[in-house]
Amino acid sequence: MTRELNRLNDVFFKYLLGDEKKKSLTLSFINGILNRTGNDLFTDLEFLDKEMTPITEAGKVSVLDIRARMNDGSQVNIEVQVCKDPDMARRSLYYWARMYSGALHKGAPYRSLMPAISINLMDFNAFEQYTTCHHSYHVRNDETHDILIGDLEMHFIELEKIRIGDIRKLRKSEQWIAYFSHQCSDEQREVLAMSEPAIKEAMNCEMHFTQDEKLRRKYEIQEKARRDYISMMYNIEKGREEGLEEGRKEGQEQERHRIVLSMLQKGFPYETISQITGIPAEEIAAIAQSQARPIKE
Repeated sequence: MTRELNRLNDVFFKYLLGDEKKKSLTLSFINGILNRTGNDLFTDLEFLDKEMTPITEAGKVSVLDIRARMNDGSQVNIEVQVCKDPDMARRSLYYWARMYSGALHKGAPYRSLMPAISINLMDFNAFEQYTTCHHSYHVRNDETHDILIGDLEMHFIELEKIRIGDIRKLRKSEQWIAYFSHQCSDEQREVLAMSEPAIKEAMNCEMHFTQDEKLRRKYEIQEKARRDYISMMYNIEKGREEGLEEGRKEGQEQERHRIVLSMLQKGFPYETISQITGIPAEEIAAIAQSQARPIKE
């Protein structure tokens, strides 16, 4: 498999880790990232996101969000972010809260709530204060650092920060981080595959993926959408660097609306636009309603 494959593309990622037939890979990924071993290992899972909007030839894309209920009742949410979101922490906490509270059925006691775990793979640096790539969070006592309750567990992985070094000495979590990181070469992945069967299986899946014309078409649609968004954001940043201070706030707001309207015109659902741009879905809906007709490119 060539290095040009974007393993964070949601079509490929969903194909690899969101398929019932390959859930052994998903289990390996989750157990690896969470550093679970021995009796703590998750042994089975049930996918919970089967009603996601599929990608179509018209250009509508799904929001990448792999959710699963583990064998002990815990829920795990895996999300990929390829475009920088300044509100990443708040956004992730909000979706964690929805996942956690959504599991409580009407009339059920609070003790029936089960742990909710979020894993966020980010293709950008969100935590400038850290030099390491993997950050985990719980609710702890400020003085003693005791965990109040283990139900909240959030992981943020900054893929750009991984320092691979000796590929043969990586821990299980680092192996998976390296596999998805652009810092890792195909030669290094081959070394990973020799020591980790799950990585070898993942690389075999890459070959099947690239040979499937329908999947490749969906993959290319998503890649184009990502490139278009990056290009639009570059133009905004370029305008800032050119010193357009006067009326900059108003101009940025207009550009923000233009981006949303452009993506709506191309058939993107609200949730997808929200995921890519970081703009709340409610604001996107308001922008759509305020526009009498689609903008022209």
